[in-house]
Amino acid sequence: MKYKDLLNEWLEDQRTYQKYSTYSLYCNIVQNHIIPDLGECDIDALTTDKIQAYALEKIDHGSLVDDKGLSVRFVKDIIGVVASTSKKELNIKLPYTPPKQIDIFEKEDQIKLMNHLHSHMCPKNLGILLCMHTGIRIGELCALKWSDINLDTRTIKIEKTMIRTYTKADGSKLRITPPKSRSSVRIIPLNSTISYSVNLMQNSEDDTYVLTGTKRYIEPNKYRLYYNKMLKQLGVKHLKFHCLRHTFATRCIECGCDYKSLSQILGHSNVSITMNLYVHPQMEMKRKCVEMLADYYK
Repeated sequence: MKYKDLLNEWLEDQRTYQKYSTYSLYCNIVQNHIIPDLGECDIDALTTDKIQAYALEKIDHGSLVDDKGLSVRFVKDIIGVVASTSKKELNIKLPYTPPKQIDIFEKEDQIKLMNHLHSHMCPKNLGILLCMHTGIRIGELCALKWSDINLDTRTIKIEKTMIRTYTKADGSKLRITPPKSRSSVRIIPLNSTISYSVNLMQNSEDDTYVLTGTKRYIEPNKYRLYYNKMLKQLGVKHLKFHCLRHTFATRCIECGCDYKSLSQILGHSNVSITMNLYVHPQMEMKRKCVEMLADYYK
């Protein structure tokens, strides 16, 4: 049996049982990488040595658009699919890559951005403020409707996300689906500052999107363009939209928020994810720590 036949059968199962966004990821891995490279192999020929060499080759020269390699993280995803479909125990060794340092806004830039948003309030600007005060993801924000916000209890309900997916068979599709995991379905409390801004912009029609104030949505890629343009106009160092989430989490930890509560606000599946990502104090906190020791010896 050719490996490509087994892969295509496996994909059909994934289409039935997985979220479409997960299925589309598997499709792209299988159709763009595994089938072109290994599809003609007999299943018995997929030895650990062969897959090991394949993994290292993808890291060195695996890109579809140039001769650059793929990230170790993406190669791990590819090998995960190979292991699942071949039903073999693969002990594949990949080069060590240090974890990436997360980017957050400097406090001065954060304050400058927030002041601008408050003084130029509109639905799109309210959305950026919501991310800065709640840490929600851009897909969750784009799917957010006024019916998801309860000003009496000062909470927002996150139970859907907006995502654009692509497969060769289905093409590009925009979908509004449940969030990425069960833990991502959550209720987040709103602090007094963002509650005031939300109250100012509240739309009486529940079935309208927060970012537009109408029944028409704006998708994540277009909203990122709006955000990028704003940073440029303000002269604020450009950071990806997701860094608003990183900044929110980091500031919460600096303020003394407990990790378990923060983990649930962010929608992480367990607290260790939150700690691994964000429990890396900034320099001023480290300096305070060593100064405490200096004071101890006086």
